This record gives sequence, structure tokens and C-alpha cells, in this order.
Amino acid sequence: MELECNSCGYEWDYQGEGEYYATCPNCQYKVKISAEAEVVSPDEEKGGRKVDIPAEAKVVTPDEEETRLDEKEETFLQELERCEDPEKAKEVCKKYDQEEFNTLKKKIKKKASKIRKDLKAYEQVEDVLEKVDWSYSE
Repeated sequence: MELECNSCGYEWDYQGEGEYYATCPNCQYKVKISAEAEVVSPDEEKGGRKVDIPAEAKVVTPDEEETRLDEKEETFLQELERCEDPEKAKEVCKKYDQEEFNTLKKKIKKKASKIRKDLKAYEQVEDVLEKVDWSYSE
């Protein structure tokens, strides 16, 4: 089941057996497991684990998780984009405590790096297609 740490914002696929709390692998904060989530021992259902995820839980595919900005990251970047000078940027950054700011920065940089890598691969494909003068026939 997907969990998000309330302390640092880290998201991960929790596969532990705790019924009430999970430990964030990023900051060791205790994260409450949703009361509606049911964690069943591995031997109860064909040797696998059955987890019922509440309807409001957000399911994120691995690729989206690597590149898609969550609401907090998006808001942070939008606030910074609107800053006209460095002093206003400092004001935006001061809204977050040190740990939260560092986590946001780290997650955004990681996702941006993945997007840059994917874009570079895409541009290489475009170059190859241009060299062979490939296009759809009309």
C-alpha cells in the first residue's frame, strides 16, 4: 500500500506487516496506517499478501512516481516562479521547516533529473528518425 510520511513527505510502497504504524524509510517517523487498510499475513491468501486500499488512496504507477510532481511540490515551484526577486524567494522558502524544505528540494531534483534523462533519450530517437528521413505517409 502507498504511504506518505507526514513529517518529510516521502512516499513509498509499504509492504510490511504492521497493522497500525509503519516507519518512514527516509526519516524514521512513525506513519499511521489507514484504519480501513487491511494487512493480511502472507500465508492467508495463496502465499501472498492481500491489502485492501481505501477508496481515497491514490494509486501511482512507478513511472509517474518518478516524474510527476505531487501537490506540495507543484505549489512550492509555482510560488517560487512568481517571485520577482531573491528576497521574495527567501520568504517562500521560509514557509517550510528545514527538513520539509530539504525533502521537497531532493524530490524535485530527482524527478527533474529523470525527466531530463527521458528527454535526452527522446531527442536521440528524433535524431535517428530524422537521419533516416522517416515520417508517416499521408
